[in-house]
Amino acid sequence: MVWNAQNSVFASNVPAHIALDAAANVPAHIALAAAPNVAANVAAQAAPNVAANVSSYVMPAMPAGGAPMVTVVQATNTGAGGASGTGFLGGYGPVARYEYATPAALAPIPWMMDFAEGDGWPSFPYALRINPYAGETPVEWQASDWDPGLRFWSLKFDPQLTEWLQDLNLAAPSVMAAREFANGSDYWLAGDKRSPMQVAFEGAGDLLTWRAQEGATQRERDDAFTVINGELDELVDLMRDDRMRYLEELSLQSGQIVPYFVHLMGMNPATKPWTMELMNCASSLGNLVKMQYKSHYRRVRASFLCPGLTPPWGPPQHPSFPSGHSTVAHLTALLLLSVKGIAQRFGIYETDNNRTVANVGRAPRIGDMLSEAYGVDQRSPLLWMAWRIAKGRERLGVHYPSDSAAGRRLAFLVWEQCVFDDNIPVPALKTVLARAQAEWP
Repeated sequence: MVWNAQNSVFASNVPAHIALDAAANVPAHIALAAAPNVAANVAAQAAPNVAANVSSYVMPAMPAGGAPMVTVVQATNTGAGGASGTGFLGGYGPVARYEYATPAALAPIPWMMDFAEGDGWPSFPYALRINPYAGETPVEWQASDWDPGLRFWSLKFDPQLTEWLQDLNLAAPSVMAAREFANGSDYWLAGDKRSPMQVAFEGAGDLLTWRAQEGATQRERDDAFTVINGELDELVDLMRDDRMRYLEELSLQSGQIVPYFVHLMGMNPATKPWTMELMNCASSLGNLVKMQYKSHYRRVRASFLCPGLTPPWGPPQHPSFPSGHSTVAHLTALLLLSVKGIAQRFGIYETDNNRTVANVGRAPRIGDMLSEAYGVDQRSPLLWMAWRIAKGRERLGVHYPSDSAAGRRLAFLVWEQCVFDDNIPVPALKTVLARAQAEWP
């Protein structure tokens, strides 16, 4: 089937007069109304954590046609879709954004969803591609390319998180967990002086075959571009075959990850506040580490190298590698599966020759995450959901497949070091985990 603009769920929902100061989708009073609805037996200190999450569950308004209305929000949180925050809100003046780190000018418009060919022209110029290594210096993300609210990530890492903390609730356990994690930055930081975690990250398979470093030979540059071209081919196929079918899901998923896990688990956020805070921990830790890694690897977005891959909105204004959605989604799944009661229902189901041999799930083991099958055969509903969220960013055209794989790897390393190892002590996370355990007897 050929998808044209008239097939698009967005076609009639993009008014020309979108106001830059359009009201946010989440009224301010919703969070305030949440606390009275918390069950009486929930600890008093949990109420703020529940209230903070309510905004994550309010989906954009749905018009009669069934598609999300396009709204432009002004000076919104420059994080990656978590109630715990991840970026800097004030100090840069009002910045009009369509969604997280996406300029208002890059909100959805119908033209990039018409795949009809005519007059001998292809629907999109897929074959026209830039070789980032063709010039004397590689094409990389520059400090001026960052969203204004995230540009501080291009500076030397500050373990005190001075700017990052300015739009956060400092009382939230998830924020304390991130601050404790930041204190161990010597163990996990990415830079020219490689930390132990970076060494483990870069040692994983072919995550960096797309990258030709300074001083690379012409052969190494050519090999890197061959890898990039292969990834661009994959994204072109996803653009043609998948993008339209998944568009509504992708539009909601761009800034909201937690609700997908909540829905899959069928849980009530009001009665499981510490499970919600555990997911906030995944957001705060995941956003912190992936932003720092992005600032080191500085990979440009796929649509920069292949203009024919123009996404239906965006891309966000920060580097591509690793995928933030993949990092946060997989870390969310792994932390949730560290709770025994959750793992029994949503954990890994043992199989033999593709037949399920155990009818109860189990928590992941380190060996599971190192298996070649991981990322192909998840065997866990929660890991499957994380994979789907990551894949959605490829379908959208804002991430390469290796970005998604790198996000999985980074999530695994954070989970390994914070849950099983004391190389990076994060006592606040251990406390949240213990309290979440009590919610799933």
